Amino acid sequence: MNSPEKNLAKNTFFLYLMQIANYVFPLLTFPYLTRVLGAEKYGVVVFGNAVMSYFGLFLEFGFILSATNLCSQYREDKEKLGNITFGVIYAKVILAVLGAIVLILCCNYSAVFKVQKQFFYLYYIGTALNIFLPDYLFRGIEKMSILTYRVLFSKFVYTALVFGLIHNSEDYCFVPVATIGGAVISVLLTWLDILRKKYISLTRISINDSLSYMKDASAFFISRIAVSMYTTLNTVLLGLKFPNAELALYGTANNLTNMCRTMISPISDSIYPYMVKNKNFKLVKKLIFIFEPVIIAGCILLYFIAPFVIRIVCGEGYDGAVPVLRSMLPLIVISLPTYLCGYPVLGALGKIKIANISVIFGSIFHIIGLFVLYFVGYMSFISVSLLTFATEIIVFSIRCKTIIKNILRKI
Repeated sequence: MNSPEKNLAKNTFFLYLMQIANYVFPLLTFPYLTRVLGAEKYGVVVFGNAVMSYFGLFLEFGFILSATNLCSQYREDKEKLGNITFGVIYAKVILAVLGAIVLILCCNYSAVFKVQKQFFYLYYIGTALNIFLPDYLFRGIEKMSILTYRVLFSKFVYTALVFGLIHNSEDYCFVPVATIGGAVISVLLTWLDILRKKYISLTRISINDSLSYMKDASAFFISRIAVSMYTTLNTVLLGLKFPNAELALYGTANNLTNMCRTMISPISDSIYPYMVKNKNFKLVKKLIFIFEPVIIAGCILLYFIAPFVIRIVCGEGYDGAVPVLRSMLPLIVISLPTYLCGYPVLGALGKIKIANISVIFGSIFHIIGLFVLYFVGYMSFISVSLLTFATEIIVFSIRCKTIIKNILRKI
């Protein structure tokens, strides 16, 4: 195994370690919150998470993909890396101000937001602090160990604050407070490491630099917003339609599904900068043949033990989440090929636009589907879950068609 493959294996290991942290710590706090807060207040947290996911997407603006690509190309040029890092942060600060204005308007003119104004303001602070985390830098230069150690420590702080501050349903506002604590630790640890190891050079940036980076990221931003149309938007719309206690059922099933999917995403995340540089398409084929059968077998098992899992993880009162979780299992099955056929493979082929277009077409299909479900009176947790799977099939099909045309003969 040559050096690039060794580096890929090392970064994949650290990404998995980071995802295990993202998996284990929520497994500690998730059951605790469902029990202590109860379905009513946990439903508020579910809705808040969905709303803040949109603000997070806006603040991220696709930089995690566009800036990662740039950092990978200029990994030996510390001055350019500094320009990219500070230019992106400057751009994110501008976006954070715009986001704050939108949130203030929502909290003052929307009844749904107004009753939880303090909760949303605190949650936004925790979300906005992430603008100072240059994850794209570490992904681009393939130094994933730094991200992993930071995530481990910040997750520990968040978990400790959840257990230390939240003891009954009225303490739900401490959930975003715990998020703020974890974010502060993340920022401090990240920048101490950057300055100590001098990964970048301090450099001046201009508004034109930031605008240029925003322009590069805009296509990715549209793509990520499109993806959210058939993920996060589901929770937001269902939260507007169903009471908090019922939304908690969808939220628990969705959280468990996302935990499974996050165990798959490190493969795609680590291989993206590697593929941009090395274009090893045979490796992608091998990964799918190795991991996909394991994923399918795991989903079959989860289907049968879903009642036991829901009862153990969430406690009493969440049995209604079992059929919802079962309806979401196909999303786990299709995740790996969809991820790998996206930015890793299409990016290596110079077909990034196709990856973006695929999710835009998928989001259009999904929005139309949501309108149809609403007007025929069949919008339910299960119908929305199945619609989401159909959307993922469309995204995968568009990507797969391009890959067949361009690289099937090479692998």
